[in-house]
Amino acid sequence: MLRASAPALGLSLLALLSPCDDGDAPGEVGVPAAPVAPAAVDLRPRFAAFGLEPRAQGRRPTCSIFTTVAAIEFAVARARGRGERLSVEYGNWSANAATGRRDDGDFFHFALRGFEEFGLCRDALLPYAAEFDAGLVPPPLALVDGGRLLGELGARLDVRWLRPHDGGRGLSEAQFDAVLATLRDGWPVAAGSAHSRLLVGHRPDADAPGGGVFLTLDSALGRYDEVSAAFVREEVCDAFVVEVAEAE
Repeated sequence: MLRASAPALGLSLLALLSPCDDGDAPGEVGVPAAPVAPAAVDLRPRFAAFGLEPRAQGRRPTCSIFTTVAAIEFAVARARGRGERLSVEYGNWSANAATGRRDDGDFFHFALRGFEEFGLCRDALLPYAAEFDAGLVPPPLALVDGGRLLGELGARLDVRWLRPHDGGRGLSEAQFDAVLATLRDGWPVAAGSAHSRLLVGHRPDADAPGGGVFLTLDSALGRYDEVSAAFVREEVCDAFVVEVAEAE
């Protein structure tokens, strides 16, 4: 069973990270400590090492499905020590099958519910199609393969919501800090707004809006791109990470 700390999946809220004040530095009594700039992080080499390069969604509105599958692919690759392409088409089908919907593309929480119930199969068993088929039924081998992945790793994959979906927009300071901390810990962050992207890095940049730049894996472009820190602070509506728990 997929582990999750998501309120959308009926479990507990994430304990959000918050900055701490260590006080004055030794020998500088009464002088406020200078703020520490967040370190740069770039997960793109790890994606490349796993063979998980960006994929393109084409003309279909499936950015949230692509982003969700990319987050799960990365976690699965870290758990196994090797990368394997998983099926976005299966992920799109499972989101509908788990919720009774007939959408092409959907919210993160519906895509995650589909994974929780049906897993994900290998991409070769159900490749992405140029056009949406509302009547799609995965072949039996794909269903078996999705269940096999869920049985193998479902209990170890932990979904943690950094910004739950509540109809609002923008991140609090604690939520923004949690996104940065998660990236520094080596995990990409799925971020939803008018368009969903996977955040795969960050670098400080005093000249950029908000003082920094986030690296993104963007299925609309089929490549890596960038958004400003101000965009992430102000426009992100929901954000989550898929991590791997230690084997018991």
